[in-house]
Amino acid sequence: MWRPPVPYCDRVCDPPPKIASGQHSALGVKQFPYGFEVKYSCAEGLSLIGNESIYCTSEDGERLVWSGAAPECRPVRCPKPVVERARMTPQTFTFPYGLLLHFSCDEGFRLRGAAQSQCLADGTWGPPLPTCQPVLCPEPRVLYGRLRSPLGAERWYQSNESVTFECLPGYQLPDNARMPLGDAGTATCLPDGSWTPLPKCVKEDDADVCQEVHYIKSTFECGVPVEELKSLLEIQKLFLEIKKLQVELEN
Repeated sequence: MWRPPVPYCDRVCDPPPKIASGQHSALGVKQFPYGFEVKYSCAEGLSLIGNESIYCTSEDGERLVWSGAAPECRPVRCPKPVVERARMTPQTFTFPYGLLLHFSCDEGFRLRGAAQSQCLADGTWGPPLPTCQPVLCPEPRVLYGRLRSPLGAERWYQSNESVTFECLPGYQLPDNARMPLGDAGTATCLPDGSWTPLPKCVKEDDADVCQEVHYIKSTFECGVPVEELKSLLEIQKLFLEIKKLQVELEN
């Protein structure tokens, strides 16, 4: 017997087909026996169209051939992003691989998700496209006051929605904050989720004090001479002391 065993010649497949802008996993391999598998990949920015791999098989029981045609490499395109109530930059009509888009919401809406998204090699957007959700303001609360409108159990309010307050019995708005509704004030939900300045309710006996303090503030801002302002402050001090004595006597 011969040692080692006498060699023999077996059928093999021809070299796997090459593709434009891509390559296969068998670079440098010279023989492709039955069952040998070859995988293909594309250059960056291109997408593989067709089967990712082919293998050496028998066509008629004798001749060996590849199991199918080689795939192709084509440019990646992402679908047009649709984000309602949003602005997109840059403005474009095609969405190739690598394109980075920036999103911002219309006034009164808040971005939920990432502000940027890029077209990926598999033709999807990453991170996922954001959404624009309405900006909501929490239910406003006023010390010694309550909501007059809108009625109901609503706890969140949309942008530009207004509510009306009224003061509890024994309290009222300072004279400088009085509204046409009498002892009521309004507030509006802003596009950033906050409220316009909320009204303040003070004890009816304290309303005059608040009015005097507001008057002093406005007088100071108007540039009244210091000597006159000093005299004015002395008068106001006496006024506040009288109010304090009245409260003590009532108690």
